[in-house]
Amino acid sequence: MRSWIVELVVGLRPWQRAALVVSLCALALPLWFAAGNTERYRHGQPAVTEGFVDCEWDGPCEGAWSLADGSRGRGRIDGLDFYAEEELVEDIPLFGGRDWAVADRGTLLRHAVAQYTVVPAGAALVIWIARRRSKYNQEMSELIRRYRSPAP
Repeated sequence: MRSWIVELVVGLRPWQRAALVVSLCALALPLWFAAGNTERYRHGQPAVTEGFVDCEWDGPCEGAWSLADGSRGRGRIDGLDFYAEEELVEDIPLFGGRDWAVADRGTLLRHAVAQYTVVPAGAALVIWIARRRSKYNQEMSELIRRYRSPAP
């Protein structure tokens, strides 16, 4: 009896095998983002904005902040939703590093958990679809062989 992985691969057509490999490799991208968010969650520091924060009407906010260790950071601030007249607020509490900041540290953890959850669910879905295609291909091949074989 062959293992299910061998049956899966043997039953797929070459382009389906390629699609399976590409799909499974694409699932590494959420893992990369999840690892980044986990790293930020672990190594970030409490921070407070310095000066004013510049927020686009429908886009991200940019600004500068000072970190708890006395160093300064500058760049994009995720999680701030300001209206134009509220951009003049100073000393907004943040969590960040030298080139990134978020308004809420918990956002990093929520995103990481969601990204870590997507990978196994996505892999299970991709393998389930591949197994169904493989079984279908094997059944069709068997039917074609039976149809083409001479009657006894």
